[in-house]
Amino acid sequence: MRLELAGKQFDGRPVLGPITLELAPAQRVALLGPSGVGKTTLMRIIAGLDTRFQGRRQVPERLAMVFQEPNLLPWRTALQNITLPTGATPDAARALLAQVGLTGRDAAWPRQLSLGQQRRLALARAFAARPQILLMDEPFASLDADTAGRMLDLTAQLLDDSGAGLVLVTHDPAEAAFLRAQPLRLRGTPATLGVGEPGALPPHPRDI
Repeated sequence: MRLELAGKQFDGRPVLGPITLELAPAQRVALLGPSGVGKTTLMRIIAGLDTRFQGRRQVPERLAMVFQEPNLLPWRTALQNITLPTGATPDAARALLAQVGLTGRDAAWPRQLSLGQQRRLALARAFAARPQILLMDEPFASLDADTAGRMLDLTAQLLDDSGAGLVLVTHDPAEAAFLRAQPLRLRGTPATLGVGEPGALPPHPRDI
């Protein structure tokens, strides 16, 4: 993936300045910075959801995005929330449900699932698309510490198993470190991108 952003404005107000972001296969990066600096705007440009910017964007064919909210189809079952958007077979969808701890919840409606379970279902849906790059916009926000920890474990395992690259938007450097994502910090007005403070990466759970 390569993004060469000359700039992004909202109603004539510059929000993002010149940014170049390049991602090699299986590489992981995390976008950090204060609220309102433009992290989600940059993510939406990468995802192709915002096309009103100056610059060039080259991305692989298969992208998947996990948002802050699960964005599930309330009138479809858990299984259908995976198979319909991604084209995955029911067997493949059930295997992913098992991986995220939702075995036997195929026929559950989203309203019958807790927020943590809905987030896990959204994660399974993303990986069912077999993404070359996974985009995650603060996917662990508003979760209690235990649930967020389980989600981080699941995400790390699925990334390792799939070999997908990662672009993560987060306020928490510890999340970036756990997922072994290189921290990149947005700062300034308009915001530009710089290398964050990497710190010490913790051992991967599988290495303990």
